[in-house]
Amino acid sequence: MVAKKSILIAAAASALLMGRMASADTITLHDISENLATGVFTYSVQLDTAANVQSGDGFVLYDFPQLTSWSIAGTALNDGSASPTHQFTLSQTLTSNTLTQASSVDISADAAAVSNGISFDSASVTNLSFSYNGPPTPFLGATTAVLTLTSGLKNGVIGNSVYGSVDHSGPNGNVPFSFSANPILIPTTAPVPSALLGGLALLGLVGAGRMIKVRRIMG
Repeated sequence: MVAKKSILIAAAASALLMGRMASADTITLHDISENLATGVFTYSVQLDTAANVQSGDGFVLYDFPQLTSWSIAGTALNDGSASPTHQFTLSQTLTSNTLTQASSVDISADAAAVSNGISFDSASVTNLSFSYNGPPTPFLGATTAVLTLTSGLKNGVIGNSVYGSVDHSGPNGNVPFSFSANPILIPTTAPVPSALLGGLALLGLVGAGRMIKVRRIMG
């Protein structure tokens, strides 16, 4: 009962904070393809017409494991691999993110995870923050780019996580930021089936019983 009450209090607090934040799908991510054999996952990064992306704004993918390489390619957005602009900086953290309004981005993403029944922000798997640097600064208006991420985790399974994003397209000066968060696909390891875990536990108990019996006989 205490745990249930704590969950309800946390949900209420999250809802109150979300009510003070502007929610808008200004910067969104969408799944394109998943290759478990190579570990390559691709996503569409979309900015709508209201986008006002300033330095430090951007997006974060939570719980993407073992990143080995990445690129962002588009007509107006890129990571600098084909151009000297280097518009994005990648930061990897085990918790939270490195974007503008980091805690608010986390709150928005946590709410999206809870509403979709997804575990949020494992402390053992890295989060990938893509922070916009420009030029231009700010980046205004609509565009689309492709984000390619390669994981060192090969032949895993497709799992569920969320992304969060922030930019300066808020409704007014008092609420200057807009946030978006939605589910996204990631590579992950196959969970051990509960039936197998139960079987292993039973084998352990049986083995322990046999050891005790042997010791008694030996004694």
